Amino acid sequence: MKKQLMCAALAAVVLVSGSGVASAQAQQAPKPQAAPSQATVDQAIEQLRKDARTDINTLITVSMQFTSDEAAKFWPLYKTYEQTRKGLTDERLSIIKDYAKNFSAMTDAKAAELMQRALGLEEKNAGAKRAFLAELGKVFPGKTVARFYQVHARIDMLIDATLAGEVPLVR
Repeated sequence: MKKQLMCAALAAVVLVSGSGVASAQAQQAPKPQAAPSQATVDQAIEQLRKDARTDINTLITVSMQFTSDEAAKFWPLYKTYEQTRKGLTDERLSIIKDYAKNFSAMTDAKAAELMQRALGLEEKNAGAKRAFLAELGKVFPGKTVARFYQVHARIDMLIDATLAGEVPLVR
């Protein structure tokens, strides 16, 4: 069961990041086809995110083992945090798209700009996480908050590792 959840989490990572969309389309398209419309891509990404959220929520549920009272307190707070994270994931996807668009003709200035945007995003993610953990700390004991932090940090590390494997280094 634990191994299945980790596999589900890894699949969720690919789906949440949006990086699996292009790879899956490339693998499924043996002959040249017209590029999908932006609306089609956006719709596919949104469906993948929905599926990924379900997997991540399952992983959190199993890892945290909340009582029904704890779950009733946790999930509304988490839904708010999840909305903040969605905006940050959108920003990350925007940076990756900009990187891909400029990859073959990357200038030093563009590379520096993308790096600054990525660093700014890391700071926003850390701030959102700090704020959410502070909110959890008002409702849960420190060990419960720490356990959530560990679970979510693992999910974040899987996302980062997946992206690191998918995004080529600047040349």
